[in-house]
Order: sequence, then C-alpha cells, then structure tokens
Amino acid sequence: MKNVTEGLEFLYRLVESFPDGIVVFDLEGKVTLLNEVVLRQFSLEGSVSEYLEQPVSNVVGSGLLGDKIRHCLTEGRSNFSLKSLHINGLYIDVLGKKITEGMLLFLYDVTKSVNAKNLALKNLIAGQENERQRIAKEIHDGVGPSLSTLRLAIDGISSGVTDQSIRSKLTQVSSHIAEIGQDIRQISHDLMPSSLVDFGVKSALENLISKIESNSNITFDNQITLDDGRDLLEQNQVLNIYRIAQEAIHNGIKHGGASHFVVELKESDVITLRIADNGKSDDTSMEAGIGLTNMKARVNSMSGTLETNQLEPSGFEIIVRIPVVTNE
Repeated sequence: MKNVTEGLEFLYRLVESFPDGIVVFDLEGKVTLLNEVVLRQFSLEGSVSEYLEQPVSNVVGSGLLGDKIRHCLTEGRSNFSLKSLHINGLYIDVLGKKITEGMLLFLYDVTKSVNAKNLALKNLIAGQENERQRIAKEIHDGVGPSLSTLRLAIDGISSGVTDQSIRSKLTQVSSHIAEIGQDIRQISHDLMPSSLVDFGVKSALENLISKIESNSNITFDNQITLDDGRDLLEQNQVLNIYRIAQEAIHNGIKHGGASHFVVELKESDVITLRIADNGKSDDTSMEAGIGLTNMKARVNSMSGTLETNQLEPSGFEIIVRIPVVTNE
C-alpha cells in the first residue's frame, strides 16, 4: 500500500511539473487527473482537487474541444489533434490519446508562435494593400489624366478636319479612348474603392452590392448594421473585411453559379461577417481554391476565426468572427 501511495504521489508531482496542460478523464467523462496549467489555460478558479471526479466538460467547456470529447464518450474513443484553438486569449494545440480506462489530453500553449505568424501575415497583407493603393493612385492620377488629354487632342484635330471619313474615324478613336478611360477608372476603384477610404466598410460593401445588382440579375439581402461612425476597426481590418466579402461573393458567382446572396455585417462582442449564397452546394472547388486560402490568411492576420458550411438544399456560407479593436 505504501508503494502504491508513493507511486501516486510521484505521478501527481510529475504531472504538476509539466509545463503544458494535462487532463485525464475516465470512460464516464469524469476527471481523474489534471494539473494547474490547465486551470490557467481555461481561466478556472479554485484548486486542482476541486475538479477531480467532476465532468470533464466543467473543465474544457463547450466548443470544438468539447465536441471532440463528447464524440469520444458517445461514439467510441479515438486519438485526435486540434490546432490553434482560441481559448481565453490563448492559442492551444490539443493532442488526445486513448489510454486503458479513458483519454489523456495534452494541451500545448502555442500563443507566441501563432501571434508571430499572424503578425507576419498582417504585415504581408498590409504590404499588398499598400501596393494596391500605390498602383490605384498611379492609374488614377497618371494614366487617367493622360488618356483625357489624348482624347481632347484628338477631338481638337477632328474639329478641324473637313474630310468626313477621317473625321468619323477620329470620332471612333475618341470613343475608344473614353471606354479605355472608363475601364481604367474601374480598375483603380477595384484596387482601392474610394468609399472604403472615405466612409468605411459599410458604405464600400453597399456600393459593391449596388454595382453588382445594377449590372447583373444577381440579388442581395443586405443586412449590414455595423456603424462606420464608431471607432471599432483598425484600417487593416476594414480592408480585410472588404476583401473577404469581395472574394466570397466572387467565389459564389464563379464557382457556385449563385444568383442570390445574404450579406451580414454586425457588431456584438465580436465583429461578425456572414455571406451565404444559393449556388451549387456540391461544388467543393470553393473550399479548395486559392480564394478561400486568401480569406483564411486575412482572417488569421486579424486573430479571427473562419467557418465554412454547405447549405441545404443548396448553397455555401462563410462566417468570419474577429475581435473588436476600439480606441474609444
């Protein structure tokens, strides 16, 4: 008996000395072992002994990890791993291992590495947006006025030409230059919408939706309630939300053949962007494509989350949640 007691005490000391979180629960879902690191990771009050024999859900709560644990208890245990779970401001990697009479969870704090990666993504995307803005300005301030000057020159020449056929050709050239100028302005606007810079993401999204509706048979249910007048978003977040929405709508049209979209942008404890379409629900190319990869990178750079779902009877949705940044 003494050896058993000493062995248990050694096990408890060993578990407590681990720098990472450890939780063990039995086949009934009751906690049999854990360390103080877990209490800190999940912001739990009290001592380790208070959580022994309690349901493991009282420790890990709900969310993806809770779902995995419930699946192990009801559908059969299996090894699993979860990457970068966002828990109480930390990023946690979880490794679940089957043991003889339950499950063993290792919880690794990877916050520093995830934050470093997100910062690198943020800087990369900021660099891309700065380059977009530079190109848009060059087009707007350089190429656009040059085309206008060229058109004025041709119109001036045309007014002094008496040969009707030559004058007609000059008029056609002038019209072509006007069309090119319009295309150039559109490209400049797509690179950096003026409404986004001047008024905010709500106005920019409403303008984008209005433009698509006026040039196609695509319809929108617009539920954008975010107040541009409040200082809730950093400039990089404003740009990212707009680009994500732009990409999601483009994907829905291109890959799913969608004819109707629901666009929601609202504020609560987080900023939530939801875009749903009625496109082909069996088309998985949206999930595998570079568009979704870019969206994920933008979401990660804001320390947010991205959820994708196939809808019934058809359709696809993305739900983006990002933390509120306020300077109020």
